[in-house]
Amino acid sequence: MFKALYPGSFDPPTWGHIRMIRRAAKLFDVLIVGIGENLKKGKSLCTTQEKIEGLSKETSDLPNVEISSFSGLAIDFAKKKDASCLLRGLRSAKDMDYEMEMAEANYKLTGIETLFLMAESDTSSISSTLIRELAANGAPLGDFIPSYFESLLQNRIKKS
Repeated sequence: MFKALYPGSFDPPTWGHIRMIRRAAKLFDVLIVGIGENLKKGKSLCTTQEKIEGLSKETSDLPNVEISSFSGLAIDFAKKKDASCLLRGLRSAKDMDYEMEMAEANYKLTGIETLFLMAESDTSSISSTLIRELAANGAPLGDFIPSYFESLLQNRIKKS
C-alpha cells in the first residue's frame, strides 16, 4: 500500500491545498493530510479542530483521504503513520530551496522520500500570508479559500 503524508499548517486551508489534496488522492492508496502546528507563523487564524472539520467537508467524497493532526516533526508523524513518503506542494522556484533542504534532512533522518507536486498555475500565488492580509482588510476571500473558512474568518474579523 502506497501511503503519503501531506503535512502543513493549513492556516487557513486554501483552494491550492484542496486542489493538491484532490490531485494527490488519485496518486496514492492512502493520503494523510497532517495538520501540524507551525510556531513560526504565530497565532493561528483557525483552530486545529476547525481545520479538521473544514478539510473533512471539502474531501468527504475522497474515501482514501484521512485528515489528522500532529505536533512535533512531520517526519516523525510520517513514521508513526507508516507513510511511504512525504508530499509537498511547490508554488514557485522560491519554495524549492526550502523544500529541498527539508527533504534532504528528512531523508537523512528516516530514509523517507519527499515527493513534490507543482501547484496549478491559477493557485500558485495563493498563500496563507496573502489570506491573512486580505482577511485583516475585509476583502472577499471566496476565490482563495473554501466558504467554510471564509465564514469563520469574516466572523472573527467582525468580532475583533
